[in-house]
Amino acid sequence: MMHSALRTIMAGFLLLCGLVAARGQEVRLHAAVAEPDGFVAVGEVFAHLGSDGQILDVLPLEVPLVSLASFGGRLYAIDSSGTDIIVMDGSAQVEARIAFYIKGRLKAVAAAEDALWAVTDAGEILRSADSDVWDVTDFNAQYDGFYPAMDFRAVAAGGGSILVAGVGEDGRPAAFVSFGSAAVWSERTLDYTAQGRPAMLEAVPAAASFDAVQDSFYLLCEGGVMFRLPACSHCNSLSRYQADTLYARVPLGFNALVLGSGGFRLLEMP
Repeated sequence: MMHSALRTIMAGFLLLCGLVAARGQEVRLHAAVAEPDGFVAVGEVFAHLGSDGQILDVLPLEVPLVSLASFGGRLYAIDSSGTDIIVMDGSAQVEARIAFYIKGRLKAVAAAEDALWAVTDAGEILRSADSDVWDVTDFNAQYDGFYPAMDFRAVAAGGGSILVAGVGEDGRPAAFVSFGSAAVWSERTLDYTAQGRPAMLEAVPAAASFDAVQDSFYLLCEGGVMFRLPACSHCNSLSRYQADTLYARVPLGFNALVLGSGGFRLLEMP
């Protein structure tokens, strides 16, 4: 109860204090990464946020960005066209563009300590240990007849594991996990308990993240749904937020920045 009240108070505070940029425009942010003293976020603009979630400064972008990862001192982003990965420095300057020979459009990028990961809407999973050489796995071809063909929307890495998620050809959301070099993928069940009854996740994932403190993956979904996937496969849980779609959950210590549609921004505290 206390946690719910605090969440509501923080949401209202941040929306009132930080929703408008210096130019008087609503700030719409779609992805973020944590820094030691705050966050870097992208969407229609490039923004630095303090550890309290308030916007410190805003810089223009050539095109809106929908996914962001930090790796090796650089930022790696994807725009809505999904044709390449954009490499930037901490001041939004574009340093390079990485193009690929792939079937689908890039939908999301994520970073682990030892590798960059990306996924496409044609079921491809991309990995690079140095951002120069990339391996592409055709998940749909590899698991043809075993798993439904996937339209991937999200990827996250952490705790020695990688999670990819999206919607299958059967129209249902699905998530898969792997370890280390991701040679084998296993489906992660999306069941949970609601009011004492068994239920299944029906919301389509839009993004994913990993929280080391919680030892959990999170799916950020349409309908304002946040779905937690802890190490215990029987302990999944679902929460709802006041946004049409949740875009990101970015942990910083024990807190987490949550971004959603319509400029929704919340600093969630334990």
